[in-house]
Amino acid sequence: MTPGEMYALAAGLGEAKSRQNVEEALKYLHPDIVLHSPAWGAVARGLEENRQMLAHFFDSYPDYSVSFDGYVADAKTLFGWGVVRMTMAPHASDASGMTPNGRRMTLPVTIRMTFKDGLIATEHFSCDLAQIAAQSGISIDGMWRNVFGSSPAATV
Repeated sequence: MTPGEMYALAAGLGEAKSRQNVEEALKYLHPDIVLHSPAWGAVARGLEENRQMLAHFFDSYPDYSVSFDGYVADAKTLFGWGVVRMTMAPHASDASGMTPNGRRMTLPVTIRMTFKDGLIATEHFSCDLAQIAAQSGISIDGMWRNVFGSSPAATV
């Protein structure tokens, strides 16, 4: 695939996600898609797990949108960067036991993708969990416990 073809797939996926359209988003993904989202400690394999993860994510962040500011690509991989904007819903599992402030957050994101058979085969979506907590007005320790089951050990 050419870098332009890769970017067209990435941009199409971003547009579908920005409309919270799960079924349209899945059309850009290879049946063996593997999504890594380290901020949430999440890995989704295959279309069904990705369908479930996207539905849960859009329920938690119902006004999610992403925009690309730039990208680089070679014959196998596209690396893009941009901005996500979203508001944490009061019922988001990330905020369990806390009350988000209802403000729309803006934070940088990086996305690395590989491709197979003209579709996205892997997506590695990186953003800062601490910024999500801070901009949503909730405790990072509380959010960390909700996402990972416990707070990280303090380091000195």
